[in-house]
Amino acid sequence: MTKRTLFTYFSSSSNTSGTPTSGTDGGINQPKRTRLEFRQSDIIGDPGNRKPIEDYPYEIRDEVKRAYALCGPTQPVNHTFPRKWQSGECRSFQQTWFHEFDWLEYSVSKDAAYCLYCFLFFDRGKSEKFGSSVFAKQGYVNWKKTKEAFAHHSSCKTHANARLSCDDFMNQRTSVATKLNKYSKEEEKRYEIRLTSSLDVARFLIMQGDAFCRHDESSTSLNKGTFREFVDWYKDKVEVAKDAYDNGSKNCQMLSNHIQKDLTKACAEEVMVVAMDEIRGRKFSVLIDESRDVSIKEQMTMILRFVNDEGKVLERFVGIQHIERCTAVALKEAMVSMLCSHKLSISMLRGQGYDGASNMRGEFNGVQKLIRDENPYAFYVHCFAHQLQLVVVTVSTSTPAIADFFNYVPLIVNTVGASCIRKDALLARQHDMLLEKVENGEILTGRGLNQKSSLARPGDTRWGSHLKTLLRILVMWEAIIDVLEIVKKNYIKPTCNGGAFGLIGKMESFDFVFIMHLMIELLSITDILSRALQRKDQDIVETMHLIIGVKDSLQDMRDNG
Repeated sequence: MTKRTLFTYFSSSSNTSGTPTSGTDGGINQPKRTRLEFRQSDIIGDPGNRKPIEDYPYEIRDEVKRAYALCGPTQPVNHTFPRKWQSGECRSFQQTWFHEFDWLEYSVSKDAAYCLYCFLFFDRGKSEKFGSSVFAKQGYVNWKKTKEAFAHHSSCKTHANARLSCDDFMNQRTSVATKLNKYSKEEEKRYEIRLTSSLDVARFLIMQGDAFCRHDESSTSLNKGTFREFVDWYKDKVEVAKDAYDNGSKNCQMLSNHIQKDLTKACAEEVMVVAMDEIRGRKFSVLIDESRDVSIKEQMTMILRFVNDEGKVLERFVGIQHIERCTAVALKEAMVSMLCSHKLSISMLRGQGYDGASNMRGEFNGVQKLIRDENPYAFYVHCFAHQLQLVVVTVSTSTPAIADFFNYVPLIVNTVGASCIRKDALLARQHDMLLEKVENGEILTGRGLNQKSSLARPGDTRWGSHLKTLLRILVMWEAIIDVLEIVKKNYIKPTCNGGAFGLIGKMESFDFVFIMHLMIELLSITDILSRALQRKDQDIVETMHLIIGVKDSLQDMRDNG
């Protein structure tokens, strides 16, 4: 296969028919259709589990072929190939065959050999020779005289045609569109400038984490989105870029929302290649969490952790994959598929880190058990931060007084911040009190001290947010009481003042003040421990010392009443 570059993804011949396309200036307004896409996470690494190319919708088949061709053949590294009895001997697939046949793929699930080129471009309408259909679909499983069979397949005409078709497909300059449309060197140079400019803008926005487009990107829009506005700004600054966009092909401006997505995907895939090259050949651990996206679909996020040559622990984000069922089997299959898509073998897995969900940590049917059935060295560790959080939640809610205290904290925050008027009054009152305390010498001044702040709502799943809320209430105590007094006076009906009268009485009670100081002390200790447990350079010995130290601190608090 030809060497991959970013220009492989995009060619000036990709849209040269003269038909206006959506997203370019001068395009014809047509009803929008949902665009089918094939993402990197959709790649199935194991060739035995892939569906044939012809089963994909016609409009995305080229994307599927390009994605698999760029990914290359699946060749597991350091995998223990199973042995089975064949023709009077125990035989197995050999790792060295990958070095002799660059088209060769291996399926871990089916213990079979495949051909990447035949999978992508095998013509099933023609007569089969030397097992081309077997290498494309069924899989080759007879390990007797295997090298001779592979050599025959390499020299057969169907395989040669499939390989030639793949090379032509990846080399855009040999495509039919390029041969039929001869562009001048000047036009080709303009196209390269447009592509480079759009790519530079995309890389900058990705680095900043900014949104690309808006709902209306037409030429008459007052705000066409960050991407197009940035390109327009760049055109005004650079005369060469302005000429390339204004005098170049109007049907290949490299500005449409589809091109923006493709540029982003290309950058992501290039970054992923570099990250996977760092990991490949090393033992690693996985960190996995599951959640729902905005469309209420289950998705799984995976991060790999490994040690580089310098002895540093590094983490690399692998990707996010949607899953149909949030079961242990489905999660395990999704995890193995993501690893195989990056040519990583599960045999190199040495650690699993999940939250405390039963489908992840289950001792009999959880993901960690299913993985350990295949690789007993992949030890499972329940996330220390999650364990600490569960302990804090259990202890805090086991006492009725503390549970009641945390029921009142959100009411105070919501009542004081229910409107902009109340928020402004809170900030103004806090500002006046800070000035008064500074004049009386009650507080110190200096860089970073006495910053303007507001109340923060506590989160249900992160108890570090509860500490932040309690500290804000403690600092702004007098201002909060004053705002609640204003609310009580301005609204006669109890239903309108949000229970301000009852909240004032609750805050001024001894139990509330005592519990607040107690929980600030407790949560401060656990917050320090939680941050320490999440350090990348943390080791298990130091972690145990930290846990013992926290236990001693809590014991002292209990002994001292």
